[in-house]
Amino acid sequence: MPNMNIPIAVPLSKGEYKRLTERLRNTESARSVSTEDYEMLQGLRVQYKDPLSKVFTIINRLAHRVDSDSVCTYRIKRIESIVSKVQRQNKMQVHRMADIAGCRCIMSKEEDAIQLYERLCKYAAKYPSRLSIRGQNDYIATPKANGYRSIHLNVVVDGYSDKVLEIQIRSLEQHNWATLVEISDVVYGYQLKEYDDRNSPTLYEFHQLLSKRYEDLSFQDKKRIADISGELKYLEQIGKTFEKNTIELREQRNQLNSRRFGTYYIMITDRFGNPQIKQFLDFSDAEKAYFELFSKNEDNKNIVMTHIANVSFNKISIAYSNYVMTYNATLFNVLRAIGEVAVMQYNKYHICSFRKNYKAFWGIISTWFLDRVEELQKYGTEKRTIASKKKEEWSISLSDNFLAVWRIIQEVQSQFNRSLLYLPISIHKDKIDDYFEHIQELFGLFLGQTKNFKRNQG
Repeated sequence: MPNMNIPIAVPLSKGEYKRLTERLRNTESARSVSTEDYEMLQGLRVQYKDPLSKVFTIINRLAHRVDSDSVCTYRIKRIESIVSKVQRQNKMQVHRMADIAGCRCIMSKEEDAIQLYERLCKYAAKYPSRLSIRGQNDYIATPKANGYRSIHLNVVVDGYSDKVLEIQIRSLEQHNWATLVEISDVVYGYQLKEYDDRNSPTLYEFHQLLSKRYEDLSFQDKKRIADISGELKYLEQIGKTFEKNTIELREQRNQLNSRRFGTYYIMITDRFGNPQIKQFLDFSDAEKAYFELFSKNEDNKNIVMTHIANVSFNKISIAYSNYVMTYNATLFNVLRAIGEVAVMQYNKYHICSFRKNYKAFWGIISTWFLDRVEELQKYGTEKRTIASKKKEEWSISLSDNFLAVWRIIQEVQSQFNRSLLYLPISIHKDKIDDYFEHIQELFGLFLGQTKNFKRNQG
């Protein structure tokens, strides 16, 4: 791609935007757009700075009144995504796109997400000159066919009636699922988000099942999740990426100076899933850097500019797990399903199937624990050189992750041990117990090295 000038936020006429749209629609791909048209798109993107800031101030304040642990971010749509949307939707005009700029609020629970939505509607009714809702879709009440759940609102703020912005409100569970779809796209390359089941019906079905509340999954649902996970080696593939990225991003995060710099970030992920994060003092510097990186992007890296309030590693991992790929709690449900299916197969006298899934369960656990021990060792070598706040958040993150997996282990093992009491079936119990003892040893290693875990356990 040739060198580009850094565009300024100068609005074009409707006719110019329509002609730009047609040129984008008629190009072969997002990477074959002309330099001039890319500069026009960037000029359009930066026009959203002020209205986006106004919307974010409102929604962030309301969100934290509902849930102090909420995570609110905003971003401007990537240039490639704008081009792709125009090419996929024949009637879409680039200047009428409602999600060029948007805020996202991730709430702890679904009830909190609904309450925030209700408060936002009341705010708009009380202060129509400050915020006006132009349209909305409640995908929590009526999920999409693929399982997607979120509340979407199109809004405008005072002084910018021609700039429609998007607000997304969802629970943490719903957000984890949505970002896991994008993570799967990076790892497997099937573009589930854009093309649903056309490229991989199996992986699409997998995520569709995972979109259900875990307590609503039937035995057949859990069995299908376990089967697909085994077929695709899903947890193994994702786990490799997560482990590599966790250490890498921790090192990058520890080098960022929270006091000196602001809260604008550029997230970069290459086609191998390797993350990179850059921090900036203000919006203009971040957008300038974004466009420069985009113009030199020869390797089809995903590049996004975002703002995160009161940033922490945990917030970055949650809000942009599809970019940094360090953690996703939905994977715990996959692991839990594999373990529970194994126990249910044992109860049904399906011993061969039981052995396969139970061995897979402990194999994944063993690898996961060894990875965490490696991270713990890294923490031990770096904790003296990083700020106390970052040291504490790292320690808490380690503890929370260990606890989450440990609870699954105890639950599955307890179910299995209860089954042994009344089923007169001869199996290799000694070998199976070895898995449990090995994990206990690893868990003990962790228990002995972090005081924070003991506090959390209590």
